[in-house]
Amino acid sequence: MKNTRASERYAKSLLMLAIEKKILDKVKADVDLISKSFENSREISNIYLSPIIPINHKLSITKKIFKGKINEHTLNLLTNLVLRKRDNLIESILHKFNELYNAQMNIEESLITTTFDLDQKSLEVVKDFAEKITNKNISLVNNINKEIVGGFNLKIGDRMIDCTVSSKLKSLRKKLINN
Repeated sequence: MKNTRASERYAKSLLMLAIEKKILDKVKADVDLISKSFENSREISNIYLSPIIPINHKLSITKKIFKGKINEHTLNLLTNLVLRKRDNLIESILHKFNELYNAQMNIEESLITTTFDLDQKSLEVVKDFAEKITNKNISLVNNINKEIVGGFNLKIGDRMIDCTVSSKLKSLRKKLINN
């Protein structure tokens, strides 16, 4: 991420403003929408990364894409970033905002990797387990990876619980080779 200090300042300002105005959930939804827009369309992302595109074009494009879809305070942040020629930091700011939001709301992002899509009941069991060991609210995402053969791989923050068949096979192979 570029210039994390500046990104953190902008993200923190947006978070504090959202808390002060009591619109934190709306701003979080805006940040998610903008992030998804950047993720789904590299063209949108490239507009803000390009120093060649004139500021007035960037402002016009920003308003066409996001006006009426996001809160005025979030839109003001985007337009101010464009005007100050800091628009290359937008993705970094969005990422930092999500980190600060999760810290504020005591949320830990978690990822479970399995060979198939888990049903809602199984996800709830895993989520409850993760909440017990972290004492935080868990935001759980199910990832599918056929290469793990079976079992699961649970990542909670910086912790990793690896109960995959493929890791057990690798471990067994190492033991057999070393003996």
